[in-house]
Amino acid sequence: MACEAYAPPSRLSPERQTSIWPVALGTPQHAPSAAETLSADPQLRWRIHVARAARGCPAVGETVLAFGTVDRQLVLVHRPTGQVLWRAHLKGTVRGGALLARDRVFVATEASPEAHIYAIKLRDGSVLWNVELGDAPTASIAAPLALEGDTLYAATEGGLVLRLATRDGAVTWRRALPGAVRAAPVPTPEGIAVATTTDTLFVLERRSGDVLRRMGTRGTVLASPALGIHEDRLFVATTGGHVFAVALPALTVLWDLDAGDEIYGSPAVARDTVFVLTRNGKLWLIPAADTIGARALTLDIVAIAGPNPLADGVLVGGVGGEVLLVDPATGNVRWRVQADGPIEAPPLMRNGELVVVGGRGDIHTYK
Repeated sequence: MACEAYAPPSRLSPERQTSIWPVALGTPQHAPSAAETLSADPQLRWRIHVARAARGCPAVGETVLAFGTVDRQLVLVHRPTGQVLWRAHLKGTVRGGALLARDRVFVATEASPEAHIYAIKLRDGSVLWNVELGDAPTASIAAPLALEGDTLYAATEGGLVLRLATRDGAVTWRRALPGAVRAAPVPTPEGIAVATTTDTLFVLERRSGDVLRRMGTRGTVLASPALGIHEDRLFVATTGGHVFAVALPALTVLWDLDAGDEIYGSPAVARDTVFVLTRNGKLWLIPAADTIGARALTLDIVAIAGPNPLADGVLVGGVGGEVLLVDPATGNVRWRVQADGPIEAPPLMRNGELVVVGGRGDIHTYK
């Protein structure tokens, strides 16, 4: 472990945030905005350009946004004003986004040139600890991290899964799995679920990393499965166009729906409904209990990010930069805005404020 240099902050961040952002998309159900509503006429609050490109899902705190860039930086932005508070310079490019745990931010990098896992101090962007994984392509971390209490989980392109202590980065165990890991590990009551590019879903014992169970996924899982509201099942989507519900701990398939096209973004679960967005722009609404009553809304977009359900609609983004608020009852587009570059992470809402990360490094907020 080693420390890195960092850019002095132009303005100090708060010491901590009250809430945490423990997984990509904020909650294990991938529905952090399920209780939010978008105003009838949202207005641009601020817009900034922060890098050549932002990568992964930002971590959204009460007053800050944290996100990684292709410029080997972790950037912290003041949500009310759009001011950049600090930039932490990393030894690799970020792909999987950031996590927020009150007084620190966690981020991992690809092996371009070196793969690392970092804990960054929220107050000023200084490095608290840094675990170096090396410069081999198999050491790259493309998958988002996952936080569970005082434990952090990471997984590499070489199929290595690691459990680390959040306090000091000490590695508790390493487990080698066949294939690359592109989707975030999912902590569940029954163990840590990890999908690999061998089209296999594994469940690992959380204390030892031993493989407890495995199953085939009928396609590659590129985005994190969603944990059910009652935490007794996982909802998984694949590049083979399948969405399926898996019972825990047995990994029994409860239902399997053919969505008709590849799925690159994560499913989201809200109000006993599973929301899935296919590459060709079909927004599926599937009852969590079974597929009876499942329906698809056809949107005129191409999408690689998953949907984000709100209390009064569903937010979706397209590779053309479109951001849409869709009425789930009718499929009508209630609101639309255009960002610069592809939308690679779902638009997010918190406290009535919409955050849009454009693929060319622009951040927009609307309220």
